[in-house]
Amino acid sequence: MKSIRSRIIVLVVLLGLGGYYLYPTVKYENMSNQESVLLTKLSETSGIPLARLGTDIYRDDVDLKSEIESGNLDALTKEEAVKQLEYLRGDFYTDIKYYRPKAIKRGLDLQGGMYLVLEVDLVQMLDNSAKGKDEVYDRMLSALRTRARESDIDVLETLHALAVREKASLSRYWGEAGQTDDAIITDLTTQADDAVDRSLEILRNRIDQFGVSEPSISKLGTRRIALELPGVKDPVRARELVGRTAQLDFKILVDAERARDILTKLDQGILARQKGEAPVEPLAADSAAVKADTSKHAQTDTSKIRTDSVKLADSLAAAALDSAAQDTSAAAHPLLSLFVGGAQDILVEASNKSRVVRLLSAKEYQRLIPTDVAFYWSSKSQIQGTEGNEYWILYLVKKQAELTGATISDANSSIGSGYEPDQAGKPIVQMEFNREGSRIFSRVTGANVGKRLGIVLDDKVYMAPNIRDKISGGSAVITGLDDMAEARDIAIVLRAGALPAPVSIAEERTVGPSLGEESVGAGQLCLSISFLAVILFMVWYYRASGLIADLAMIFNVFLLMGALAMFQFTLTMPGIAGIILTIGMAVDANVLIFERIREELRAGKTVRVAIDTGFNRALLTIIDSNTTTAIAGVVLLIYGTGAIKGFALTLTVGIVINMFTAIFLTRLVYDAFTQGRQLKTLSV
Repeated sequence: MKSIRSRIIVLVVLLGLGGYYLYPTVKYENMSNQESVLLTKLSETSGIPLARLGTDIYRDDVDLKSEIESGNLDALTKEEAVKQLEYLRGDFYTDIKYYRPKAIKRGLDLQGGMYLVLEVDLVQMLDNSAKGKDEVYDRMLSALRTRARESDIDVLETLHALAVREKASLSRYWGEAGQTDDAIITDLTTQADDAVDRSLEILRNRIDQFGVSEPSISKLGTRRIALELPGVKDPVRARELVGRTAQLDFKILVDAERARDILTKLDQGILARQKGEAPVEPLAADSAAVKADTSKHAQTDTSKIRTDSVKLADSLAAAALDSAAQDTSAAAHPLLSLFVGGAQDILVEASNKSRVVRLLSAKEYQRLIPTDVAFYWSSKSQIQGTEGNEYWILYLVKKQAELTGATISDANSSIGSGYEPDQAGKPIVQMEFNREGSRIFSRVTGANVGKRLGIVLDDKVYMAPNIRDKISGGSAVITGLDDMAEARDIAIVLRAGALPAPVSIAEERTVGPSLGEESVGAGQLCLSISFLAVILFMVWYYRASGLIADLAMIFNVFLLMGALAMFQFTLTMPGIAGIILTIGMAVDANVLIFERIREELRAGKTVRVAIDTGFNRALLTIIDSNTTTAIAGVVLLIYGTGAIKGFALTLTVGIVINMFTAIFLTRLVYDAFTQGRQLKTLSV
């Protein structure tokens, strides 16, 4: 009895865990349906097309409120539309953001979206880095370009084969004189891998800006990148986004005093408009600074100095805002009250970011911002304080870039050497500029000692080190990094400013939302039919024991879905096929057990002995058959891609749970039913 009680406790615990992990999925699915209804209502009220709302509703850089207020609607309708908008962007969005990461996600085939395969043009990369080109080189490259178009070949191995055919040494065009072909191919392979990694980083940045929830970005072979963009309804914009060239800029941050004036003026302008008072006159652009910037172009310097990234540098405006922010309130200072007056940077709590973005991007407030400056956000948020709150950093930078990424020739992460005691053993990033970049960087750093230099990629500030000295000699070192992972990421970002090879779209598939809904409907229908058919068959053929098998099957599906939720699985149509197959296989083990019990009963054994012997005799067969299938599933999981991997995952997890329910749950029900009873017959 004690054994049964402990097994029941295990069962209850598993049911509780399954429910715990499935709850966010149930909640999120209900909210998704509610979201569609709310978006439709907002579209009808505001007149904004539903398709546009679907892509822009949660984007921080789209000011839908101003658009509604400036429209031709009557006052009551505007008020209603704004209320609907604020609810969607307020508590409702907060709940969705909470449940969405924990829910089972739908793949492209179930919710619609875009699937892109991008190909990094390694042939062009080779052409860009080649030297001493001649007729032999032209023949090799022409043949290589043709072969690369035909299929997904290994470009570098093909290049090696072509060089052998032409009886040419690769050192004539790449690497150093006397270097072997194998060594050159190794170096080129490293460069090719690096090119793909840099492209991945750029694409990830852009997709984040695009506002796609749960995108999937992964390498595909040696030179391709697969992008899955669920829910994307604007393929033209998505193609433009992934296809354009990255923009890396170095921009000087606005000094604290001027930043304080701009933010104060902006805050006063917002307050005046909210009160319906006369508009505040905007600040003029800093013409003196612009003039000074122009005059700097005549300066040059070649001495060697190094830079230091100091995270504790003076903030451009946060320090200036300290006193203002501490005694501000939302009513008196609608903008400044959203800032946290930190000692280093302008921090904005994550929950206030959308509001700040809307204020800064509103057309009526844009005129208050001088034309020579711009607001940029940090590339990632940071957790600060004892309560672990999430903050974003807001930077105010000069719009004119001092330097672009095109002037960086290389950037690498490494560990500081012992020559610099304060940096020994710490991660650093070394940047190398070309001749033009070296000259400009020297001039800029020499003229801005004590100021901060923002490293901006695709309008996001990755870091803003303080310039301590004039930097010349064509190289610079970034220090003060947390770990090697951060150093490596920054090096990739810096190199990403100048792509070594173009990226083209090799494959594109768009799945419409309606097709996704049809797939979901078809999947649910298949699940329901297979579920019902198996239940009826088991009851008809094995009677009461069939009901026990059905109970085990229901428990099986529940645990399987809970496991998928726990592992943040993305559900696709092949994944649903794996679940349906699991349902069919869920009763296989029970069929084996029941047949063995029948044999024992026919041999004249008692019910209790027949059950024990039936389970013991079936156990080895159950393990054998499921293990072989699980091995095939694991192989598919390791070597499969995309849809095949989804099928393999559901199948493998389902098999493990199958064995558990068949051996554990069915036996538990039998034991609980026969414990202390002298049954003469068994319904099986």
